[in-house]
Amino acid sequence: MAPQIISPFDPTARTRLRRMGLLTVEDQVNTNAIETISTLQAGLLFSQILDSCGDWEGTLSVCRRITAQAAQIKDRQILLLISIQYDAIAKPLPEVIWWISGSDALLAPFVRGFVHHLNELCAEENSREGGDVM
Repeated sequence: MAPQIISPFDPTARTRLRRMGLLTVEDQVNTNAIETISTLQAGLLFSQILDSCGDWEGTLSVCRRITAQAAQIKDRQILLLISIQYDAIAKPLPEVIWWISGSDALLAPFVRGFVHHLNELCAEENSREGGDVM
């Protein structure tokens, strides 16, 4: 028997989101988990962009462009913007983001937290004027 293909848009996805701790048993958003994941993923992407660009100026430019564009578009479009950035640095979209993409309840707090943290990283790194590259 061929394995069943499951996507974040299938009705069974809620069960997986609960197993990951993103939804409670009452199907409520676990805000602590979403805040942690959005912070973690934004920090990882920032570092991956830095690795790809190799310098602070290029990294801050890319991240500022993402946060500026995100301020003008809807949540689902922000997710697309994040996905495009992963493509631009030849990295796969993290699986947790893929699963969040199918849930309107999780998508909004995730992308807003992600953009907020990316913006904080830009401000923090800009104030350090370079600091430690890695």
